[in-house]
Amino acid sequence: MKLAVFDFDGTLFPKDTLPFLFSHWKNLKCTRFTYYKTFLSLIPLSLKYKLQIITKLSKQEIKLMAVRKSNRLFIGMTEQEVIAYFSNCVQEIKGLLNEPVVREIERAHSEGFHTVLLSGAYNHLLRDIGEYLNFDTVIGSEMCFNNNYYDADKETEVVVGDLKLKKIYERFDKDLIDWEASRSYADSYSDIDILQAVGHPVAVNPDAKLRAIAVEKGWRII
Repeated sequence: MKLAVFDFDGTLFPKDTLPFLFSHWKNLKCTRFTYYKTFLSLIPLSLKYKLQIITKLSKQEIKLMAVRKSNRLFIGMTEQEVIAYFSNCVQEIKGLLNEPVVREIERAHSEGFHTVLLSGAYNHLLRDIGEYLNFDTVIGSEMCFNNNYYDADKETEVVVGDLKLKKIYERFDKDLIDWEASRSYADSYSDIDILQAVGHPVAVNPDAKLRAIAVEKGWRII
């Protein structure tokens, strides 16, 4: 089996998912106070992430903190309401996808690859995208529910960094994968593990650190 693994944030979707989801906050049940309190708490993390302000936190740790802070917005929502919210967001996302990457997905299908959408974005969101683009497998950050309501007491396992490759190992028998023939597409150095695991890594609009490695190693850049 040969895999074609695609990241979502910054790769298939040329934006950061969390800010985009925030722009649709009126479809959530949270109060205006909760929204602005959560939004303001994310500003320092966003600045550290985008401007690379000196911090002891890695990009992966910043992403984890951002997702966990953002989860406050779902408190009091049923799973059906969460699904409806993400479905509404996906309708707009479909028109914003990175066309060169969409063509890569189509090419991978035609060449017999098993396509995987692998991201730290919410799984409820990714499933709709995966169905729209005919992905064979979708792996994202799974939200927890209790008695049909979002469970804020259980932390979401955010699929970022080295956890991405671990999720691939959990889902597939790694001995049956043709790693040398497989491809991986990502935009961030935090995805270096999954990029180095395959024979054909592709850097998509890469950050500075990933671009330097891609140039040094002769990886393809989109």
